[in-house]
Amino acid sequence: MKQFFTLIIFLLAGAIGFAQGKSKEKTKDKQKPDKTVQTTNGNNNQNNGQNPANTQQNGNSKVRKNIPTKVGSAFAGEYPNAVNATWTKNRGDWTVVFGNGVWRSTATYHSNGERVDTRTPMAREQAPRPVLDEILRRFPKGSPTDVIKIEKPKNPSLFQIIMEQAGKKRTFVFDERGKLVSEQ
Repeated sequence: MKQFFTLIIFLLAGAIGFAQGKSKEKTKDKQKPDKTVQTTNGNNNQNNGQNPANTQQNGNSKVRKNIPTKVGSAFAGEYPNAVNATWTKNRGDWTVVFGNGVWRSTATYHSNGERVDTRTPMAREQAPRPVLDEILRRFPKGSPTDVIKIEKPKNPSLFQIIMEQAGKKRTFVFDERGKLVSEQ
């Protein structure tokens, strides 16, 4: 009889220990932050010096406080007129899609606040003349389907041109002087 009670006590202790292990996993899942963050930063500077990416906004914007301060302040400093910013995190880098005048730009930042690049779609007519001349020289009958300006810190701007010929898409990257940098 003593052995029976001892066995039941060990089984209950094991079940209690097993159940507690699962509860720890549940709390870990609850503490993981959502990876999509949306902020609105217009010309209003009513945040009293706080990081605009980490402040509460009104309207239909969704704000999370898990954007690193360095990233949010770097973005606010480089793009003070950005509106409707949507933040996502991918492999440690933060990406923000935001209104930049007429266009929607995409900027990528490292977690330390260092900007990787900014990509902005643009009209073909807004590309630099040397880039357009080189496209027309290479493809006299072609017309680019997309033109994207790529801005990297401390480097000249690049222009990604997507051409479609005979149903195949080809991607070219030119510098501001019209020199071909890469072709895919």
